[in-house]
Amino acid sequence: MSDSETAGSGRGALVMTLVAPLVLVLVLGTAFGEFTLPEREAGGIAEGPLLKAPAGADEVPADRIVEKVPRNCGVSEDTAARLAPGGDIDAEAGGLFRDGGPGSCKWYSLDDGKATCDFCLGDFANERVLDVEINLAKGTRQSPVTAAMELLSGGGQGAADEPGAPRIVDGLGEEAVARYSAATDLEGASVAFRVGNAVVTVRYRGWDDAGGERRTIPEGVALDGAFAAAAETAKAMGTAAGPVVRTVERPAVPPLRKVPKPCDTVSGATVEKVARGAYRRRAEPFLVARPVQSGMSFDGCAWHAATGRFVNQGEARTLTVSLAVAEERTPGSAVPVATRHYLGLHRNQRYGKAPGSGAFSGFEPLAGPGDRAFAVTMAGRGGSRGDAGLVVFQKRNVVVEVAYDGRDGDTKLRGRELIDSAYTVAVEVERALEL
Repeated sequence: MSDSETAGSGRGALVMTLVAPLVLVLVLGTAFGEFTLPEREAGGIAEGPLLKAPAGADEVPADRIVEKVPRNCGVSEDTAARLAPGGDIDAEAGGLFRDGGPGSCKWYSLDDGKATCDFCLGDFANERVLDVEINLAKGTRQSPVTAAMELLSGGGQGAADEPGAPRIVDGLGEEAVARYSAATDLEGASVAFRVGNAVVTVRYRGWDDAGGERRTIPEGVALDGAFAAAAETAKAMGTAAGPVVRTVERPAVPPLRKVPKPCDTVSGATVEKVARGAYRRRAEPFLVARPVQSGMSFDGCAWHAATGRFVNQGEARTLTVSLAVAEERTPGSAVPVATRHYLGLHRNQRYGKAPGSGAFSGFEPLAGPGDRAFAVTMAGRGGSRGDAGLVVFQKRNVVVEVAYDGRDGDTKLRGRELIDSAYTVAVEVERALEL
């Protein structure tokens, strides 16, 4: 055999050695339907297309800031004399256990005003106490109006730390709640209402002697007295002053029948527009969990995509969808609670302050999605993540937050693209809530 033949045979053997395994793999792969040749997709990990977030009018009323309270809390001498006969005309004077002063008023009556001491011992026919407190929220960490809303809530839709079931009141200030309890903590009625950054709490309590037993004044008497004083205070502060307890048989705006999990609100196709090849995980909200609102639950989902193995290598994008869902604790309560929560968020961002460690800028009301919406940018907090674009909107009893951030190598993304990316996803989240 010639050298050329020997060489040729060697090359042929080498070719067969390299090709045969590949052919075998291709044949087996075809047979079992599992083999595909690796193929790199063209383009980056966030190629869109994106929707442009449309600016809208700010339909949330401007914040009203109360700086001065009315003399004697706005309660007339005639009303005070009727509710607490013989009470001190100067209700702001203070006493042994209270400082008094503007916005802190008390009228005390014992034995129809015949007893002239506050803490007398003996047998008396009755006792009546009318207290009015006006607190002006300053809002050092958030909007003064939002701070007042939290003060009114105090862990529930009503005055803080008061016994008795709350009842929503219409026609008194901007929002109001009333309670009655015969328990010694209250021993009467409490009415709380808000006007701007001012929270007014009116308590009317007392007892009547019933054969040697002290019997708390009836609910009707207690509520009528508290409403009478509250209406005069409200009128003196220039707000609605015709209180009526709300009776709701069924809500005017029903809550959503079913709310999906955050991870189920965005389709794979939409995720691919903003974070191609992302994996998903549970996540915490950026903004929507503050301020805290009783009766709401929070959940979030994040999709993260990255082309590099290490931080600051390649491209990275993170999409986060968070839902704050108001519960229907009483008929008709879910949508108002969600609305209240959204308005607190909206006012804080418009005011330029919000609880927590984040810094926000660029507040802009949007013309959708949902019933009302806004966009804002959260500044990066160091590390590998830059600014985040947020779109927040309300849909009936749900408040939604969509956040989007990313980087290209060492360059952290900033600007309008973050907002438009969040808005593109937010539009689909709204559709998921309509199903």
